[in-house]
Amino acid sequence: PLSKLITWIKREYAERGSIFGIHVSKFVDHPEDAPYSSRLFGEYLAAPVGPAAGPNTQLAQNIVSAWLTGARFIELKTVQIMDELEIARPCIDMEDEGYNVEWSQELKLEESAREYVKAWILIPVIRRLLGWGAKDGTIFNVSVGYNLEGILKPRMQGFLDTMTGAGELIAEYRDEIAKGHPEFADVAVESRVSGSCTLSTMHGCPPDEIGRIAEYLLDSRGFHLSVKLNPTLMGAGFVRATLRDALGYEGVEIPDAAFEHDLKFPQAVEIIKSMKELSARKDLYFGVKLSNTLAVRNTKGFMPGDEMYMSGRSLYPVTVNLWNRLAAEFGGELNVSYSAGADAMNTPLLLRCGAKSVTVASDILKPGGCSRFPQYIRNIADAMRERGASSLDEFAADRVSALESAAAAAIGEKKYAKRYFRGAPKVKSPLGKFDCVEAPCMERCPVCQDIPSYALEISRGRFDAALDAILAKNPLPGVSGQVCTRACESGCTRSNYDEPVGIRA
Repeated sequence: PLSKLITWIKREYAERGSIFGIHVSKFVDHPEDAPYSSRLFGEYLAAPVGPAAGPNTQLAQNIVSAWLTGARFIELKTVQIMDELEIARPCIDMEDEGYNVEWSQELKLEESAREYVKAWILIPVIRRLLGWGAKDGTIFNVSVGYNLEGILKPRMQGFLDTMTGAGELIAEYRDEIAKGHPEFADVAVESRVSGSCTLSTMHGCPPDEIGRIAEYLLDSRGFHLSVKLNPTLMGAGFVRATLRDALGYEGVEIPDAAFEHDLKFPQAVEIIKSMKELSARKDLYFGVKLSNTLAVRNTKGFMPGDEMYMSGRSLYPVTVNLWNRLAAEFGGELNVSYSAGADAMNTPLLLRCGAKSVTVASDILKPGGCSRFPQYIRNIADAMRERGASSLDEFAADRVSALESAAAAAIGEKKYAKRYFRGAPKVKSPLGKFDCVEAPCMERCPVCQDIPSYALEISRGRFDAALDAILAKNPLPGVSGQVCTRACESGCTRSNYDEPVGIRA
């Protein structure tokens, strides 16, 4: 219940200085004049990054967690008419490149609508709690699928009606807030939760079906629209050669059916042309979402079923090249929301290539979660400062050449190759139910130094205490600085998602 969520938020913030486990040091409130702010769908967007539709945008508290850490473009979990599915477990594998076998929401449509409205209300509530200004700049983007027949069903229509006009539900929640938390009873909440939509269709959806759904959402519903496209548009030869030959994902098997049943590039071009014309007549935004996951055979055996869907860093080289090919087809005049292998390091480049928004799913399912978003924001601001850009339009002034360069370089970049990830686990000993695994940095050290003790003291700025830890437990303090091979760094558990711990930093 919303009232319980607010109680949870207030108590945790007062007692621990955190909300939903995220410390206040990771909170991000964007200045109104931030150079990376923009106008999208006719609305103010404070920052062009956020979570993609997926497990991170299903519950109100997960949506709020992303928002707290700076995400302002929130792509809500995709909904569809079949909302009573039994989803086999486990359904997500994020050891390295991502895989999933989940293809729909776990909540009923009405429950999903309530979660999204609760999150929409919590944002101004938390802004008041934290003493932030009233202007926010958050956009909720709904995501729907998977065919027109389902979208036209009464319950799906009710969901869309709630997203474009949630006044009745907001009034219900306002009464709930007034009883339990009267200090927030008068917060301003806009009744329209979302005016934009991303169309997500099933792998193998017929081209004419995609066109009919897109036309309905633009023409009849008046949504600003993005259509999610599949990486298979690049063709079997390119995709297989890139993933298996160039990047070394030798265990990945892409069935012929993934290409035979999916939309072909010329068909995608025709749909985009048609929708660009319609959106121009309706004075609405139209663009593409790049990209969907890639259907592959389930060769790992970790999850159930014969098929799974690839995501994450492995798809970046394929998707950037798909973007470049589409951009060339439309003379660089194509709106793109990007979401394949995006991370804090490449997001500035994606924005420089002209992306209107960048959303992530696989990256924030890695250690750190939504607390990774502040690094995205810092890196964007730093990159814009280095180029002397005062707006995203100015930053992307050379977007055509930037995209061409990015596409050419992506296939050869080592960070997207399979061998870049050295594998897990980092230690040989098993993790028991009630036993902590041995620190991998200590296990790799030839003399088993107590690295965690002094590294922790250094991180707290307590250098005298760090020296005491070294002198007490390090058997070779006098020579380690001269002959140490820093084997601890290769074993550090942080090295695959951040940077290794700074030994003697």
